[in-house]
Amino acid sequence: MVRWQALQRRARRGGSPAPVDVLEKRRLSAVAATTRLGAIAAAALSALIAVPGTASADATDDYPIPQRILHTSCTAEQILAAVRDVRPVYYERYMIDYNSKSPQVQQAARDRIHWFLAMDYAGRRQYSENIATDIYYEQMAFQWPNWAKIFFNNKGVAARATEVCAQYPPDDPGVWVW
Repeated sequence: MVRWQALQRRARRGGSPAPVDVLEKRRLSAVAATTRLGAIAAAALSALIAVPGTASADATDDYPIPQRILHTSCTAEQILAAVRDVRPVYYERYMIDYNSKSPQVQQAARDRIHWFLAMDYAGRRQYSENIATDIYYEQMAFQWPNWAKIFFNNKGVAARATEVCAQYPPDDPGVWVW
């Protein structure tokens, strides 16, 4: 910009700018435009960074707990028995993981899923909201991260199991032994 101003002063005094000076003017104008564009982009970026966004980790009827589990009247044992028969691979994976835990963690997982399924829809829905928005809400997850995977699975396992779970005995502890 300073060089361009010097060229303008020389032109006012009667000297005509050489062709190189005209090219220099164009180059300087392009540099100035690029600098202005960069400053605008930087200002816009800093404004975006400075404005806090809203979190979007709300629970829905299918996340993190599937709707069918929120509405089911089946017990944990009925759901496990149904999964064992309709999606055996998922049952086997869960039971392998389950059996690798200490007896205390196994009992805590059984107690926790019984507690969850004993709640009504509103309670289950609130629990779903809580675990979706607060990582520290479910303490069982710190002992065994996949403690409820077979119950809260969204890959069609819960949907298929809840379709047929009522056909199984409600209190068969044998499903926990594999």
